[in-house]
Amino acid sequence: MKHTIFRKLFVLGFTSVFLAFSLPAMADDESDETPLGKSMEQSGKALKSLRKMPKDDWTSGAKAAREAADGLRQGMEFIPALVKEMPDGEEKIKAVADYRRMMGLAYAALCELELAYLDKDQAKVDAAMAKVKSAKKEGHKKYEDD
Repeated sequence: MKHTIFRKLFVLGFTSVFLAFSLPAMADDESDETPLGKSMEQSGKALKSLRKMPKDDWTSGAKAAREAADGLRQGMEFIPALVKEMPDGEEKIKAVADYRRMMGLAYAALCELELAYLDKDQAKVDAAMAKVKSAKKEGHKKYEDD
């Protein structure tokens, strides 16, 4: 049960940013996206745009990384519905703390990516993107069921 909750938390909070797909969280009436879902969608769209632009379009790359980071930053104030619905207790407190930790790491990585584009340094861009992939791998290792 613990692994399942953390895996879902990972998918909702961290993977959505780094894999550039939007969080399908729904509001109470289930017809409108939540503010968290909208912020993750903004981040996802910005990251997806990096795939389509020329590698030497430094200005657009920096802008896309900044937009992704901004979407993530906006989402940091919200807690995923999955966590909100958990019973109060130590596990929920840990889940919230871990969610915030992952969001903070994701934000830092996106800021590093923006800086790499601003430096117009492909090696730094590649290194920043490697951190994104590493974070994804770490998350899968940590949150996969045994």
